[in-house]
Amino acid sequence: MLKFQQLSAFKAVYELGTMTAASKHIHVTQPAISRLIASLEHQLGFQLFQRIKGRLVPTDQGKAFYVEVAKAFSALETLEDSARDIRSHHHGSLHITAFPMLSNSFLPGVLGQFLSSAPSLKASLTSYRSEEVLRRTEIQSCDVGFALIDSFTASASIIQQAVEGDCVCILPQNSPLADKAELVPEDLADIPFIRYESEDSTQQELDQLLRQQGVRSNDILEVSFANVAAMLVGQGIGVAMVDPFTALHAQRTGQPILIKPFKPRVSFQFHILYPALRPVSGITKAFVQYFFSQAEAAGIQLRSEPPRP
Repeated sequence: MLKFQQLSAFKAVYELGTMTAASKHIHVTQPAISRLIASLEHQLGFQLFQRIKGRLVPTDQGKAFYVEVAKAFSALETLEDSARDIRSHHHGSLHITAFPMLSNSFLPGVLGQFLSSAPSLKASLTSYRSEEVLRRTEIQSCDVGFALIDSFTASASIIQQAVEGDCVCILPQNSPLADKAELVPEDLADIPFIRYESEDSTQQELDQLLRQQGVRSNDILEVSFANVAAMLVGQGIGVAMVDPFTALHAQRTGQPILIKPFKPRVSFQFHILYPALRPVSGITKAFVQYFFSQAEAAGIQLRSEPPRP
């Protein structure tokens, strides 16, 4: 019969990547971790990890077994959460992970308003790089994740929902383009433009559009992040293309900018991620629906696919 300590050791090594980290996490010695993994492999009849260049890498059989182990632990965690909620009279919890563009701007306001209608709800909002949001959703440690990922590999541990919106142009309030209802590619040839790095997907789409239109933008500065571009626009340096969440946040925090639609549209995409090894809670579904409704109320039009594995 498989023992809980064996499964706990395997789960810790799988998620943390090293015997040393796993031993600290579950408070047993490293040799004990090695013995637990070895005894588990003996009972299962297949290898869970292989060592490649000094690193422990799960085998295909190990990956498949982790999915089942994670399901079992997720069920136990659900029981613990339910007991905690009953003990403290809380009615549910909501743990959100998100990439900085959303977690530092739009999501706090949405979550705050959502909580005002559910004062007994326990919630958390944690900011991570998108790769870490993906990893934490995969190991079932959040209820919903928001990640900026260009290409997504299907995973048995994750349900994904692709979301797409339209970028906007932001310009200084004294810009000669201030009176235009919307901007077009030809406008970018006449004004200083703040661009992103060449590998940025939004910049690549814009560059392709400009080439098709025979327009060469007047690039004066290159930045890595949309919020940096917004700050520079607010200082009157030039015009930039940003996602609507960044534009709205910059305007709401007092940056002296104007927001203009751009045609033809330049899209931006992100994914909403759900852990697949447990049912998506009603609270999580309600929050995601509220996120979309608040975006629409703010004038941000989002297009989304149904959630899928």
